Amino acid sequence: MSGIEVIGLISAIIGIIDGASKLYKAIENTSHLPPAFREVAQRLPLVKDILQTTETRLQKYPADTSTYTAIQPTAESCKDGAERLRTILEDLAAQPNASRVERYRLAIRRLGKESKVEELMKRMLEDVQLLAANQAVKAVGEEKIEELIAAVKDLERVPPSVPDGPRFTHNGIGDQFNNTSRGTQNINTGEGQQYVAGSMNFSK
Repeated sequence: MSGIEVIGLISAIIGIIDGASKLYKAIENTSHLPPAFREVAQRLPLVKDILQTTETRLQKYPADTSTYTAIQPTAESCKDGAERLRTILEDLAAQPNASRVERYRLAIRRLGKESKVEELMKRMLEDVQLLAANQAVKAVGEEKIEELIAAVKDLERVPPSVPDGPRFTHNGIGDQFNNTSRGTQNINTGEGQQYVAGSMNFSK
């Protein structure tokens, strides 16, 4: 990939981040929106700032082909994370306020926990750190790198936007039986005895 293509890729990520920021503003007052969304939105400007600095640096001081080849996968990974985040926010913004959080939970169950908004942001922060810290690029100083590292650590302390593992709620009357494994579940709610086996023989 040429320098122009890499710079274009970085520019595209900046545009995606701008779109994600606007989409968050459209849903920020959603009832019961997990705090992770706010934490992610607060870090979008940091990612954008470092990408803009990197873009300007590469435009002013073009690197050699090997450098562009080295940073291309990282830039593509960052773009993928940004696109996934924007897609999630777009999906939520298109839903009525009352159904957004449940819609998000269903999406994460389908896409996997790596698609949680906080996980996507951590990935983007780590990617821009690698881009900016590249020895040939040197887009930012140690202070910004430390800020990126701190941002990742802060996100790790944020409660997950969707709890890991299954969660069951029962507000009605009667028993609730949940089997989250593949094994057989045997239930006896009556007063008599229960026998469980492959085959049984009884004699009096």
